[in-house]
Amino acid sequence: MDKAQLISEVKELLGNAETEKALGRLTDFLRSSPEYKDLYSLALQARARFRKAQQDEIQGLASSEQTKLSYNQATRQALQVVEWLEAGNLKPDASFTEEARPARWPWAAGAVALVLLLAGGWYFRNRSQQAQPGGAQTANCQIDDPFPETSQFNILLRPFQALAGEGSPKPHLTIATRLQDFVKRLKIDCDFGTMTDVDPNSFFSDADAEAAAKSCKANLIIWGTVEKLSSSDSFTVQTRYKFVNKDSLVSVSKLELTEGSEIATVDAISIIPASTTLTQSIFESIKLLFGLIAHETGDREQAIEMLEAYQPLPEDTTANLIKGMLLGDEYIAQGQEDRAWEAYSQLLETHDYPLARNNRGVLNYKKGNFEEAAEDLSVFLEAKPDNAEALEIRGSAYLNAEQLQNAREDLQKVQEMRAAPSPELNRKLEEVNEKIQLEEQTKASADAAVRANPNNLAAWNQKAVSSLKLGNYQEAVRAGEAILSRDRDNVGAFVQIIKAHRSAGDTAQVEKTIQRAEAAGISRRQLDRLTPFSLYQTPTFRFPIKRKTEQ
Repeated sequence: MDKAQLISEVKELLGNAETEKALGRLTDFLRSSPEYKDLYSLALQARARFRKAQQDEIQGLASSEQTKLSYNQATRQALQVVEWLEAGNLKPDASFTEEARPARWPWAAGAVALVLLLAGGWYFRNRSQQAQPGGAQTANCQIDDPFPETSQFNILLRPFQALAGEGSPKPHLTIATRLQDFVKRLKIDCDFGTMTDVDPNSFFSDADAEAAAKSCKANLIIWGTVEKLSSSDSFTVQTRYKFVNKDSLVSVSKLELTEGSEIATVDAISIIPASTTLTQSIFESIKLLFGLIAHETGDREQAIEMLEAYQPLPEDTTANLIKGMLLGDEYIAQGQEDRAWEAYSQLLETHDYPLARNNRGVLNYKKGNFEEAAEDLSVFLEAKPDNAEALEIRGSAYLNAEQLQNAREDLQKVQEMRAAPSPELNRKLEEVNEKIQLEEQTKASADAAVRANPNNLAAWNQKAVSSLKLGNYQEAVRAGEAILSRDRDNVGAFVQIIKAHRSAGDTAQVEKTIQRAEAAGISRRQLDRLTPFSLYQTPTFRFPIKRKTEQ
């Protein structure tokens, strides 16, 4: 979608009071290019305000007048962003008054900006009256160098606590040194400081960290522990971090497809926590931390550089989630879909995360890997069985893979879920119904031919092919085995049996069939050339098999 179309659509949505949908379209467009960075930040803030108003309204935390005011403010801000975009004003800071200007923090969830927005003009009037740079911090904030008022992203360091052993290293100094170099490379005004009121003998909890960060107006706090191993001169370092004034979960992208099979992104709440413990060396931990900081501040190139360099341990589930999902986000935003596919695939080797499955499934579909797309989306749909968008993509993948019965089941379910009729969905259903009717006729002819001549291998093969398309996997396997009983090294029969087991989700039988073929003198390479999926990578999908094998 080009800029003119986007502007027209968003204005129409705003005019129809569809503010949430308008903000979704707007943020999707603005995140596509670094030149829209400032407008993207403001659009995120407007969306965060709108969602907060929705939440307050549902929970009864605000009066109807307050809720209405918040909705109107979000709508006005969205319209203002659209007008700036239309006018080509991509750095509109000067157009805000000091009282109304939102903070320029392009956070994915926009929660900190939301707090400032809901505070109204008071915060900015109060801030403009502070004469000293450290005026924004409270009296409880003891820091070596107060954050300047101009800083857009503040990082608070707490000296790491030595649990045991003399001469323990000081990881926070390493972080500070690296931060100093890193901040110079960022495209935003980022600053950091170190806590000075530290009791080395007191336990510093997650709640303590949040309180300290809030008192110092920090967006991120980093702390941890150092312990010397009794049997060597080595030290164990545990690094903790926490993003403050954010939701407890990180927002990442969920991929969908438009009718033209173009990638579209929508924000999705992930299970990735905004705080965790990192157990790798401080140098590895720094790469992940800085990758997170760059991602949160909208610096895609720096985020990719840091996250690519970071190598989490296979057992470190959270770190793998962060690296894989955020790298996927950054690659998609830059149009590097193949690299995004690789990022999700690497993540899925260590952690079967449903949202990564959905995103790789969408990318597989666009790449033409329809069987793999259906498998990935099946895992996602285990967790989200009523997700109409994923169901429709899987149904389309099944249709393209000629798994017709599965395609009809998915597309019919989507049709039942949708309130409004979809011409494109109706067209697909008509297509799949016609193909099923034709395939049933073809299978009936093959059945008749087999009854007339049990040694008719062509008829047995057609029966296997038609049974597979109609979802009769056991019958497809039996037809293939009938061929092999008469022709033990028939390559086509092995291929049909492999495809049937794969479609049924039985990876063990897939491998056994490949081994049988190799014993008959047929190489894996020969089989691989004839299958629509790779036989060199064992599929790591898991979805209910009973539905697909009980015919």
